[in-house]
Formats: sequence, structure tokens, C-alpha cells
Amino acid sequence: EMVERFRSHDPLKGRLRLGLNESFALICLPDLLGRLEQRYPAIRTSVFVGDTGTVSAMLDARELDIAIVSEPHVGAHVKREPIGINRLGWFAGTGFDVDRGVLTPAELCRFHLIVSPPTARMHTTVTKWFADAGASPSRVSTCNSISVTILAVLRGKAIGLVPVRVMQDEVDRGLARLVPVTPELPGHRVSICYQTSEFGPGLKVLVDLTRELLVRHNLFR
Repeated sequence: EMVERFRSHDPLKGRLRLGLNESFALICLPDLLGRLEQRYPAIRTSVFVGDTGTVSAMLDARELDIAIVSEPHVGAHVKREPIGINRLGWFAGTGFDVDRGVLTPAELCRFHLIVSPPTARMHTTVTKWFADAGASPSRVSTCNSISVTILAVLRGKAIGLVPVRVMQDEVDRGLARLVPVTPELPGHRVSICYQTSEFGPGLKVLVDLTRELLVRHNLFR
């Protein structure tokens, strides 16, 4: 496998090491894996889902071939191609007792909040959002899984910070609602990143396929 990989410079002819942010994994991964299997029936894929800090570190250490990551921090040997903006929002279960109007950071501070841990870019974003407003939440829990955060929101345990697109199905089904705030939370610039030394026809196919799926699923603005 190693001989073929380095001879061809094509990770799709060995084990594809794929890193993903959770938004892409939840919305697009099944479709991506299906498309890859159609094109490369023998492909073996190793998928790692993680936050910005962890995925960036794995890219830098050449432990991933390609990754979808928000606001990546990577070295010059990793190529970055912007693919869109991941919009963020505060969400509450429909039974959660929260004002229906537009809330300021100070007003949101009264509630139990659940956000990503410090290694995630979302944590940095929300910390700065509160600090810029001179507000300090009284009760903040952290969770490294968007899926589990969504469960906590749907069961009325907290107001959660979640990518808007990931929560759309629950909103459409009437299980959750977006809590409007001012100022708006800044979105995250998402990039597709890959090892420059590995780029060839195989990775180009994967990059193009990823872009196609992003449009199809309307994932990033």
C-alpha cells in the first residue's frame, strides 16, 4: 500500500485519511462515501471528525490527506481552498422558557448555555462575542459533539450554539427554534485542505466532488 501510494501520489489508491468538521460529517458524509465507493470500489477510508484545533494539528503532522475544517491553522505544506461560510446560531427547544424577542449577549447570559470546548473555533468565537459586549454568562457547559449538543437542546436542557444548517431539520419539524440575537454571531470561513505533495488527479476528483456536495446540500453560505 505504501509503495503504491508514494509511486502514484494518489491517496485514493490506498487508504484515504479524511478529516471533517462535524457540520460536513452530519450533512454530507454518507453521500460522499457513496460517491467514492462508486468511483473507487476498493477504496478504504479512515474518517476523523473533530474540531479546528485537532484537525489542523493532524493536517500539520501529515496524519490526514484531506480535510474540511473551519478557520484552519496549518503550515505551508498544506493547501487551503475556501469553500464557504458556516453560519452559527443559538437554538432552544420549543418548550424552553426563553424570551421571543431579540436578545443581547447580556440578556442571553441569564440562561444555561452549551457550547463547544476551547479547542474548537466555535468556542473562541462565542467567547469573543460575549467579551466584546462586556457580558459574562453565569452558566456555561461544554460539549465536543454537535449531535449531543442538539440532543440537549431538544430536551430543553440548555440553549446551544450550533451551525444553522445542521439544525435546520429540527427547526422545520417544529422541535427547535433559532433564538435571535444582536449583534449577530460571525460565521466561520470553511476550507478544504490537503497535503500539497499528495495533490494529483485523485485528490482533484475528491475536491471537485466535495464542492458539488456542498452545493447540493446547501451546507455553507
